[in-house]
Formats: sequence, structure tokens, C-alpha cells
Amino acid sequence: MTTTIELDGRWHITGHLNGGYLAAVCGQIASEALGGAAPFTISTHYLAPARGAGPADVDVEVLREGRLSTARVRLSREGTTLLESLVTAGTPKAHAALREDAPPPGIAPWEDLRTPDDSPFASAPGNEVLQHVEVRLDPGDASAVSGGAPLERAVVRGRMAYADGAPADLFLATAAWDLLPPSPWFVHIWTGAPTVAAQLLLYPGDIQGPLTIEARAETIREGIADETARVWDARGHLIVSSRQTAIVT
Repeated sequence: MTTTIELDGRWHITGHLNGGYLAAVCGQIASEALGGAAPFTISTHYLAPARGAGPADVDVEVLREGRLSTARVRLSREGTTLLESLVTAGTPKAHAALREDAPPPGIAPWEDLRTPDDSPFASAPGNEVLQHVEVRLDPGDASAVSGGAPLERAVVRGRMAYADGAPADLFLATAAWDLLPPSPWFVHIWTGAPTVAAQLLLYPGDIQGPLTIEARAETIREGIADETARVWDARGHLIVSSRQTAIVT
């Protein structure tokens, strides 16, 4: 099935549409093709930059239907494939097993955090996303990216909400893993880090904002950054876990 959608220019970051936003778009498209089932995993390969708002062609192929259904989503413009994503949607069968060993980072509440207004991230041209989504960083992390001493590890922690006060939703949670400044910046590796591929796991349930995010790149070598990120809601519930491969430019 081929359709045309309008990409939203409010999600521009450093001149191109944010990879988290595009993954969220794929999740939304697949959910619609699979009868409204909530995305459970999203695995995306980014093949070309998506620059500018406006129309894009979408091809959706349903590969499996059931309790867990899977669809392939391909996004393209003028014959150039921008990305391809596999999305599994639905709810796994309930199980009694339970373990919670991923607590949110201990950072200040939303009202005590500040936006990184003097950082390279905030001042970079083409960052319309910061007008649509408000990002507030942990004070130590904000200092490291705004002229202070570097952190010991490439990690960034912050909170996030829609700038217009709209409640947090699945779309924002799905995009959040890619909306903080690049984690290498916090050890003063001032580089671009475009995403090559990303794998997301989304836990089912309702979402309360603001969201809390932690992203860390524990290995940066041979031009490759391996970054993991987690997203929690305001109750401390882990709602998204991601792993992305980025290239250091």
C-alpha cells in the first residue's frame, strides 16, 4: 500500500528532520495499518537525510497479523528512499515475571532544571524542534555542554515536554531517545552523530509527563558511536529503551 503523508517541519534539528521523529512516524503509520495496535518494537535504518517539511511517499507492507503483528514501512521522496523500518505492534501475552532494575536518573524536578540556551545544541541553525519540544538538562550536564568542564563519561540526562503544554503521549515518547544533544558532546567530542540504525522497545501503558531521558555512548571508536537511551514517564515507569548506531562526522 502506497500513500503520501506530510512531514512536520517543527521536528527539524540541525537542518534535517529528527531521527526520533521519523521513527515515531513509522510507528504511527504501522499502527494504523495494523488496526490501531500500539507499537511494541521499531527497528529503523536511515538511508538518506530527510530535509524540509512537505510530502513524502510511504509504502507499507503487512508481514504478519496476530497478537503481535509486523509491518514494513518505507519512506521516500522523489525516488530516494529515506529510511526503512520494521514495526511490531500489539501486546505480548501477560506473564507473572517481573523485574525492575532500570530506575530513572536522580536529577532535579522539572521546575528546577534549565534549558541549555547557551549550548551549541540550542544555538545551532535549523533547530525548530526546540520550539516544539522543551528540553531541560541536568545542571551538571548543561554545564558540560555550555562551556564547563567535560563529564567523565559521554552521558546526558534531562527532562522533556511539549513546549505548548500539551500532555506527553506515545509519539513524544517514541521520539524522545533522539532529542537530547549528542552524548559525545558531554566529554567535549564536538562532532555530528547522524544515526545509521536504531532499535526501540516500547512498554505498553498510559504515559504521564514530563518525560525523563538518559542517553549514553559508552564506546566511540573507528568513527562509530554506540549509544543506548532510556525514557521514563513522570511516575518513574520505564516506557522506552533504545539502542542506536551513529557515525562520528
